[in-house]
Amino acid sequence: MKAYYSWNKGTSSMSETVRNLEYGARWLRDGLHESVQAGFFETLDVDVAAASQILKQLKAAGQGITWTHVFVRATALTLARNPDLHQLVAGNRKIHPASVDICLSVAGDSAVTPVVIIRDAANKDVTAIAADVVRRSPQAVRENEQLLAALNRWGWIIPLSGLRRRLMRFLLNRIWYRRKVSGTFQVTSVPLVDAVVPLLFNTSAALGIGRVRDRVVVVDGVPAVRPVVTLTCCGDHSVWNGMDAAKFLVGVRQILESGEFAPKPTLASTLPVR
Repeated sequence: MKAYYSWNKGTSSMSETVRNLEYGARWLRDGLHESVQAGFFETLDVDVAAASQILKQLKAAGQGITWTHVFVRATALTLARNPDLHQLVAGNRKIHPASVDICLSVAGDSAVTPVVIIRDAANKDVTAIAADVVRRSPQAVRENEQLLAALNRWGWIIPLSGLRRRLMRFLLNRIWYRRKVSGTFQVTSVPLVDAVVPLLFNTSAALGIGRVRDRVVVVDGVPAVRPVVTLTCCGDHSVWNGMDAAKFLVGVRQILESGEFAPKPTLASTLPVR
């Protein structure tokens, strides 16, 4: 990345530097520009007291399961039970996929984070999802680094932003490409903040999940401190409407509250919480 100019400003120890963007960053920026922009978003707070007990039991049994894996499982089950919501539109074509392939963002250093696509997530239990994510996350990070390196090296071949965006638009109008890079539904989990609103995505909708935190809620008319999470669903208004998003969020809430995401023996031994 070549520096254009740099100087020290005043007595501050910080320096201002202006640099030309590398071609990898330019390609990622133009790709984001062609992604779906959310037409709307809806939020729902969910009491996860029952789910929290189940998660603690799974961890005590030595299972490396986190809230992120729980949310992925609940999302996949909801979409599998509501095939009318599970659709992918690209260009003038729409498909109701036969498998729920969840695209999960993982930690990375670039503006566009690496992703792991969990194939057929509705037919994997939460332990299999966790193992899949743990096993494939390092690979996703490496592949993302390799892609950036290739774009930095060869991205100059298409130097104009308009041409890059036209190519990305062409690819994103192909269902096979969207499924390859983004699965059939996207999930972003950021446990450091209360709420996450994913305003750019490549599927019909995307789910953002913040941290599970203790809040005062009313249970049977009495204030109580319970673990709560805020779910945010952003939707492409040309595919989903507000009721579709509400149906999806309520479905995820029901699975979290009922503990259906858990392996059956764990569910049977833990459910009475309220």
